[in-house]
Amino acid sequence: MDIAPLHLLHRPATPEGFLLDATAPVEQHFALSAELPAGHGTFNDGPGTFHDLLFVAETLRQATHFVAHQYFRVPVERPAVFVSSGLEVLDPAPWRRGARTAHITLDVTLTPLDVVAGIPRGLDCRGGVAIDGVSCGSAAARLQFLMPGVYRSHRERGRQESLRGTVPAGEPELRSAVAPESVGRGSARNVVVGAPLRAPHGEFVLPVECAPGHEVFAAGPADHVPGPVFVEASRQASLLVAAELHGLRPSHAVLTRWWGSFRGFGDADLPLTCTVTAQDPVRDGAGRPSVRTRLAFSQGSRVLCTASATLLQDC
Repeated sequence: MDIAPLHLLHRPATPEGFLLDATAPVEQHFALSAELPAGHGTFNDGPGTFHDLLFVAETLRQATHFVAHQYFRVPVERPAVFVSSGLEVLDPAPWRRGARTAHITLDVTLTPLDVVAGIPRGLDCRGGVAIDGVSCGSAAARLQFLMPGVYRSHRERGRQESLRGTVPAGEPELRSAVAPESVGRGSARNVVVGAPLRAPHGEFVLPVECAPGHEVFAAGPADHVPGPVFVEASRQASLLVAAELHGLRPSHAVLTRWWGSFRGFGDADLPLTCTVTAQDPVRDGAGRPSVRTRLAFSQGSRVLCTASATLLQDC
């Protein structure tokens, strides 16, 4: 799935990188650039206050997969899975959307991990983000490339564990729709969370769904839950809880930090929930309130991902 024209420049640190357009299994550097989308159905959907941090996550994901196969020679049949990933806005000013198109650049360092026969079984990814030449963010991720048999085995074991702890078919937890504007969106097709199912002891439990046919959030019945769903569901769930508990306005709240650690694969055809707790607001040096949340994504009793998110009220 292509989201925008991306330009990738390899800055090889070894002579063979120049001669062969390939890399030795050592740390390598890349520069990635793109125009921030001006008319995308997901990344430009909402109040139009900020550039979407999800665009950075998806751009980095696509580029890292391409580099792994093209430059590090990882076989395409080995699925790339995230162990952990994170995004941070260091300066919110360049993230505010203006009348003209903005340009984003990422300086990315990739370090191969667990190299066997010259091919890495994992990559550590670190990147700096600039918008229109102003340094304003960072991104990080750790990936593993699994043998097809190992991947299938993990999927099957995880699915069986999820099924043992899933709500029986006769006792469904019904999802109630939420207004798109309450989660910073303009279209219902981009809403991936439902209203809280319950809120015991300050923990809000919300349903999460992959959107069928969606260009970013979709997954087929036999696929695992896509990574962007966890990032977007974290943002939307945090917005709902922060608005309910602390009065944050979704139209002027920006996700400034997200970090997630993945423990297994989620099956797109099984119920997925997100449990959210929110800390009390704090104020930054400019007096703006921010709220930090902790999240856990589960299928049945099995936790798939734990994450933290920070929202800044910028108005």
